Amino acid sequence: MLRKLPPPDFRYVWLHPEPGSTGAPLAAAGTAGLAGASAAVWSAGSHALSLGLIAVGSALGLLALVRAEHRPPIQRGAREVTMAVVPWGIVVDPDTEPRVLRWPAVQRVSVDVSHTMRGGTPAIVSSLVTVHTEREVLAGRAAGAVDLERLLANLEGYAQEASRPVAADIEGLTVLGDGVTEPIAAELLQAADGICATSRGDAQLALPGGGYRTAAARAAAPETIAVLRSALSWSYDCPADPRPLAAILAGAFGAEELVPELLRLASSPHPVVAAFGKAAALRLGAPPNRAGSLDEVAAFLFEEDVEIGKRWIASGPTLCLRPRAQAC
Repeated sequence: MLRKLPPPDFRYVWLHPEPGSTGAPLAAAGTAGLAGASAAVWSAGSHALSLGLIAVGSALGLLALVRAEHRPPIQRGAREVTMAVVPWGIVVDPDTEPRVLRWPAVQRVSVDVSHTMRGGTPAIVSSLVTVHTEREVLAGRAAGAVDLERLLANLEGYAQEASRPVAADIEGLTVLGDGVTEPIAAELLQAADGICATSRGDAQLALPGGGYRTAAARAAAPETIAVLRSALSWSYDCPADPRPLAAILAGAFGAEELVPELLRLASSPHPVVAAFGKAAALRLGAPPNRAGSLDEVAAFLFEEDVEIGKRWIASGPTLCLRPRAQAC
C-alpha cells in the first residue's frame, strides 16, 4: 500500500545552464522584479507569458553568480539545460521545444549548493539541480536556494502516485485509465453521469429519495458531502484513484463545502487529479489566484482533456455533467 504523502509545496522552480558572461549589477535588480511579475501573471492564468518572464528573470539572476567561488561542478556526463520543475514533473527546454518528464520517468533528483559569507553569515549563492532519468542526466542552476526538500524526500512516492490509474467509481475499485496513454476527461464525465443516473449510484452517493436530479437541484445532503470528502482524501488502499471523479461530482453538486479539499488537489503529483481538482474548485467559485488554471498543468495532459476541462468549468452549475448541449 502506498504511504500517503504531503503534496509538492512548490509552484515552479526555474533552472538554467550556467551563463558565460557577467552582469551582476543589472541581474540583482532585474531578477526580483521579473520574479514578482511572472508569479502574478502565472496566477492570473497567462501561462506562456509567465514562463517567458520567469526565464528572463532566472537568466539575469544566474549572471550575477558567475563571480561566486566554489560552485559545485556538474556531474560528468550531465547535460546542462533549461528546466522548469513543477508539481507534476519537469518541463525540459520549455522556451524552445518543450518536453515533459513525469515523476515516474525521474529516477533521482539531487541539489548541490554553493555558499558565500555575507557579513559573517553563510548564505546560499546558487543551487545546482541534477535530474537522473533512465537514459540521461540533466542539470540546471538557479540563483540562491531552491525549495525542493519535499520533492527530494518523496520523489519515489510521487512517482507511484502519478502512475496510478484513475477510477470509474468513487470507491476506487474500477480502473478507467491513467490519462497518460490516452485522453480521459470525456470518459470521466461520462462515468460521473452514469453514477448519477442509477440506483446504485444513488446508494454510493448516499442520495436522498428522488435521486440525483432532485438532490442536485438543491444543496448536496451532508451524507453526500461526507462520501465525496472521503473519496477526495483517497488513502491509496484501493486499485484506482477516485479523486478526479469525486472532484467532478463535487462540482456538479455545487458542493462549496469541499473547496478546501479541491484546492489541496491542485498540486497533486498526478496531473489528472490536479487538473480536475483545479477545474472543480474554479467551477465552485474558488479564486483563480488560489486554484490556478488548467494551463499550468496543460503540458502534462492531452489537449483534448484541457479543452473539455475548460468547457466544463465555464458551463457552471447544471444537472448535466457533460460540457456540451446533450441530454443527460
